[in-house]
Amino acid sequence: MIGADGSREELQTVSAPAAPPNPAGANIAASWYAAIKSSRLGKGPHQMRLFGREVVLWRDRKGVARCVAAHCPHQGANLGLGDVVKGELRCPFHHWRFDGNGVCSAIPGLSRPPTTARISSYPTREAYGFVWVWYGTAEPLFELPEFPALTERPRRYLGFTYDDGTSGTVRQLLENAVDHQHFSALHGLALEEVDFRVLAKQSEAADNGPPLTRDDAWFGVWFSGRPWRPPLRRSPLGWITGVVSTFAMGRHMQLLVDGWPGGQRFTAYVDGTEVYKVIMGIVPEGDRATRQVGWAGVRRTGSWHRTLFNYVLFWVQNRAGTFQDVPVYDSTRNAQPTVYVRYDNGLLRFRRYYQSWVDRATDEGKAVK
Repeated sequence: MIGADGSREELQTVSAPAAPPNPAGANIAASWYAAIKSSRLGKGPHQMRLFGREVVLWRDRKGVARCVAAHCPHQGANLGLGDVVKGELRCPFHHWRFDGNGVCSAIPGLSRPPTTARISSYPTREAYGFVWVWYGTAEPLFELPEFPALTERPRRYLGFTYDDGTSGTVRQLLENAVDHQHFSALHGLALEEVDFRVLAKQSEAADNGPPLTRDDAWFGVWFSGRPWRPPLRRSPLGWITGVVSTFAMGRHMQLLVDGWPGGQRFTAYVDGTEVYKVIMGIVPEGDRATRQVGWAGVRRTGSWHRTLFNYVLFWVQNRAGTFQDVPVYDSTRNAQPTVYVRYDNGLLRFRRYYQSWVDRATDEGKAVK
């Protein structure tokens, strides 16, 4: 490996006891996860697969998004085929009704439903254009992180949403931003003067948003590098790649990433000037069925044509990067012994952190493995 100073470094393998588990299956951590765009939910009901199970989402009388297990405890009918009556979910088969907590509130012909007539429910929040659902424990262990770029300063950004499906796992999608070596190898971004750090305090990621309500639910990294820019006459393509990778704004690119076990926030800079922000949520439909969704926006400049240039270039970078990543996610074999080397230190730390939140998911709440 060639170091930042041009010297050659030997890649030392990490001893086996230091390696975190590399399990098969969904391996879903206790966390907040994106479920559906708010605009798609409407009144409901909307049935979908989430956490390896069938669930139904709808809105109650106050317009609050609700999420429960899909099948009626009476005779197993799919509640997603029913309707919403007075803000409650009504089964299509015998018209049993369920409130947002999964409790049966009414049964035709009975004055009082049995106390055992209930279904599993999931805590929900609605923010940033999506409905988010908590998985793993009966009550959330931390609040959904804030993202001021969409709640306090939306006019500062010109953005787009994205939704990408893959047969990869939640952990794969999240650790992509931590695995900095793949930027050069897979995406062809030759970098010099590389600086990669796992952050120690949430205050170091303040540009992304306020701190999470639990320090141990947070993980953050900082990445910086100078894209290689050969002489134009010698390598026109290499020169263009180096220029557009920094939006023709400077020489050094920086990326601030932080997040929780089910999503991430990003801020990107060129020579210290903010260029764009991203919030990404993971939709864990089940084993080898995952989606990454979110919003991405460039910071508006004083010039409309510069803003448009940055927007188009960022959209192309975003889509091209995903186009390269997804085939790798789709074909990766997870449940096998893994050899780690020195530059995987950040990846190892992320995997330990993520697995600690998998372990927090209760036995009752764990998804298909």
